[in-house]
Formats: sequence, structure tokens, C-alpha cells
Amino acid sequence: MILDVNSVTKVFTGRGKNKMVANDNISLRIAEGEVFGLLGQNGAGKTTLVNQILGLITPDCGDIQLLGKSVLGSPARARSICSVQPQSQVPLGFLTPKQAVTLIGKMRAGKRFDPRRVEMLFEALDMGEWANKEGEKLSGGAKRLTAFCMAVIAPGKLVILDEPTNDVDPVRRRYLWQVIRNLTNDGTSVILVTHNVLEAEKAVDRVAIINKGKILMQGTPSEVKSSVSNQMRMELSLASESDFEIPSWALSSQKNGSRLIIAIDPQEVTSTIEWAKEHVDNGLIMDYSLSPATIEDAYIELTSKKVVGL
Repeated sequence: MILDVNSVTKVFTGRGKNKMVANDNISLRIAEGEVFGLLGQNGAGKTTLVNQILGLITPDCGDIQLLGKSVLGSPARARSICSVQPQSQVPLGFLTPKQAVTLIGKMRAGKRFDPRRVEMLFEALDMGEWANKEGEKLSGGAKRLTAFCMAVIAPGKLVILDEPTNDVDPVRRRYLWQVIRNLTNDGTSVILVTHNVLEAEKAVDRVAIINKGKILMQGTPSEVKSSVSNQMRMELSLASESDFEIPSWALSSQKNGSRLIIAIDPQEVTSTIEWAKEHVDNGLIMDYSLSPATIEDAYIELTSKKVVGL
């Protein structure tokens, strides 16, 4: 077992002695060679948990074991075992991606550093056009990919990626997930911290849904989806982002801009398609699709009374 988080609680005290429970009795385990998704909206407690795994913050209760030893007793050891891509952009200044990744590789691997790995990563992610371009002149996506390479150039036994695909174009996102999968072939484990539910479903072996500091559910994607296995989902592209009347038969719904997702009873499929066709004919809906339940549907149902949007 790479990581064992056991009943971890962290409470922060703000102004006026107001208390905020960032992590509430969280337990999870991550095996060798596993990609584990930590899924939740901003402020759910994901980054606080990561900082405790890295020994940057001490839990108020509970314990974290990394490769069989407590992080609380050896926080520096934890940071030597883990490789991290933070949520914020890494300031590259005048360094080029190739210089930045090479520098980190030499710092982490020392004499074991192999410069060919830099070329391999850049080729795998199709980053050649940016390799020797100054950091200040790079796009957000290129900076994000550079930060990812810095995290995995000499990976520890546990790689923590906090929103790794923010600003990255769809094509290179696919390349990035393949590189992550290749990492796990030698036993490296990965924690994917994200609020991108669709992405998580395709990338992880297991996932935990966290909301307001608590883990609401965890398991394989199939196990999580089984919580709404008796539902179907319809995804709609609305003609306008203005108010749209949600049908009364919708079991739940979630709207993000012009994208609307509604959960429906399988027995209502025929009438739902007729309803959608009518709205297409009236110009209210651009297009629609119908599919089985996903992790996103489970997420919406579990947090429906607590989450406004993703």
C-alpha cells in the first residue's frame, strides 16, 4: 500500500474564532500503480488533504501513512517520496520549458538523471514547438504542460496532480493521460485532484467524491455509478443560456452555461425523446444525447442539495 489516510480531520480557525472544517474524518487507501481521483468542487477540501499528505499541514486528528511510515513523524520524507504539480501555475520567468524540466530532473534524480527523458516527455505531449521558448511568452496550456513535465520528470512513488489539464487543449489532454498511464506501469501511484468529472471517469482506477470536507462515496467508477444505475441521463445543448424551464419529471438537473444535464427514469425515455424533439423544433434546444448514468450523474445526485455548479 502506497498511501493510507486514516480518519483525518483538519479544522481552521478564522476571524472571530469561527471554525471551518476543511477535512472531516477522511479515510482512503491508494495501492501501488493506481490512479486515484479526488473529485470535488473548489473549496471541497481536496487541496487541504493533499497538503497534509505532503506534510505541509498537520492533521488535528487521524494519521497518514506513506509507504508504511507516518507523515506526521517524517514530513520531509513524505515530500521526498511525492512529486507534485500544484494547482497554481509555476512561474517560469525567462526559463524555457526544456531548461525548467531539466533543472528539476537534475535536482530530483542527481546523477541518475537521464536527459533523454525530457525529450521523451516533450515528444509524447507534442511540446516541441515550445521547448525552447521563454516561459513569459508561453500560453497557459503550454505552461501547464511544462509544470506537468516538471512533476513527472523524476517521479516519486506517489505523483500528485492538482488540476493538471487546466488550459490544456483537447488533443494534448489525451496525450497527457497516456503519459500518466505509462507512469503507473512501474508501480508509481497517482492522485488526480480535479473538479472535471467527465475527465476523471476516463482516467482513474478508483475515485472519491468529496464535498464540504467529507467523502460522500469512493470506489471504482462502476461502483460509484451504481448508486444511480436505475437512471438515464440526457445532455442538452441549449440555444440560449437564459432561463430554461426544467421539466417536472427530471429526477435531478445541473446547468452550466448552455449545457444542461437531466437525470430521468428509464421508463420515461420515450416521452423524454419526444419532449426533446419538440424543443428542438421550437428552437429552444440545439441538440441532445441520451446515455446511461455516469460518475457526473452520481456526483450531482450526491451533492445536489449542496452544490450550485461544477
